[in-house]
Amino acid sequence: MFGFTVKLTKTRLSVILAVILIPLLIFSSIYIHRLTHKENTSLEAQTTAKRVEFLKNYGFEADKNSETKKRITIPSEFDNVYTSYNSIQKSMGFDLEDFKGEKVDLYSLKITNYPKDSKNVYATILIKKGKIIGGDIHSTELNGFMHGFKM
Repeated sequence: MFGFTVKLTKTRLSVILAVILIPLLIFSSIYIHRLTHKENTSLEAQTTAKRVEFLKNYGFEADKNSETKKRITIPSEFDNVYTSYNSIQKSMGFDLEDFKGEKVDLYSLKITNYPKDSKNVYATILIKKGKIIGGDIHSTELNGFMHGFKM
């Protein structure tokens, strides 16, 4: 029978732990990000009916005949406005930083059952390759509001 001993110093122990823990932490954070990102970007919305259904899941009725579409480019660098807007997106599990500099479709639909006395409430849905990547509910009235899809 053969045996051997290794002198374990603090430096060697630190190196061994680093070799084991750093890849594990990196893998874990990537895995968690992919799960979260996949959950949100798997929301398909290629048709008006699917976009209306998406909003219905949050309790909003949308006028399908009011839908408009615009092609926009997410800025490569966010100013204060886009940083604030992206914080709304992040609160819903979306992140527009993943789409900086890319062209996306912006769909707008009139909301017909907003709970307050607001007449000019719209949903904006941002779509890339048929999948929802963000959006908001907002009022176009003076002193209006903007929030995520949840109330």
